[in-house]
Amino acid sequence: MVNLSSNSTGMVEIAPNRSEISFPYDQGLTQHLLYAFFAMICILGLVGNGRTIYLLAFSIKRNPFTTFIQNLSVADFGVLTSLVMAEIFVTVSTLGKIRDIGDTFFFLFFELFFFTYSASQFLLTAISLDRCVAVLFPLWHRCHRPPYLPSLVCGLIWILSFLLSAVHFILYYTKSSGSARFLYQLIVNGLLCTPLMVVSTITLLVYTRSKIQRNQRKLLTTILLALLFFLLLSLPMNVFYVIEYFGAYNSSLMTVGFGCAVLNSSINPLLYFLVGRKKKGKDQPRASFKVALQRVFKDEQESSEEQQTTEESIL
Repeated sequence: MVNLSSNSTGMVEIAPNRSEISFPYDQGLTQHLLYAFFAMICILGLVGNGRTIYLLAFSIKRNPFTTFIQNLSVADFGVLTSLVMAEIFVTVSTLGKIRDIGDTFFFLFFELFFFTYSASQFLLTAISLDRCVAVLFPLWHRCHRPPYLPSLVCGLIWILSFLLSAVHFILYYTKSSGSARFLYQLIVNGLLCTPLMVVSTITLLVYTRSKIQRNQRKLLTTILLALLFFLLLSLPMNVFYVIEYFGAYNSSLMTVGFGCAVLNSSINPLLYFLVGRKKKGKDQPRASFKVALQRVFKDEQESSEEQQTTEESIL
């Protein structure tokens, strides 16, 4: 069995070799301060991702690539929502002394976290591969890539993430497979996503510095930064859990891992704004978040329109 709890450092705890699900009811000043810090990051991330979802859905002209970004924002929004709801429910259950029901709902929120966390990793991997194909095979990407392909890939990613979480949920309630339920999912995420992201990061780094891709500099820079922050912030939770599973248990490692996951799910809207707001000339007014998004995805929109024009010419 697996023990899920909010440990003494204030974050979710996964103990590979425990046999119960629980969370603490007594917390000190340090724990409350840590809760407040991560709650603030979560709120800022929810606002940023929510704004991104709304703008891409209703205010900015859609193209195949923004479909990936919108789904990534939804996944990050789900990661932050699950952690916030888990913390709220822990607090309410602590005040009401409703431990049994609290444990069950806490586990459900944690399953929601893993579902959206996995989807976020898979979506970012798909985004990185799409950009690599765009820079390595630009003609095929502009003229022959099916326009429905991003929507299809996103749908398959959500289904895969749901199946992984559903299998884990079933194994937990049937008390099967010992203590390896979380382990296999994290290993799948790490082994499947990390090598592809490393290769994609190196490829995009090379092409970002070349003059060939100067017209897509903002878009490639944004994706490259998102990949770098993933490798720095999101990957540690996978690594820390594997280390703890095969070695001595240390709750502080998982606390750092979850903290990094919170930062990773909150930082992408900030990257879109920082890269998109840059403009030549010191006297230019500051760009809004909507304008920044439009500038970041302008190159892809132009490529999409060029692809449509080429197809019409062929017809």
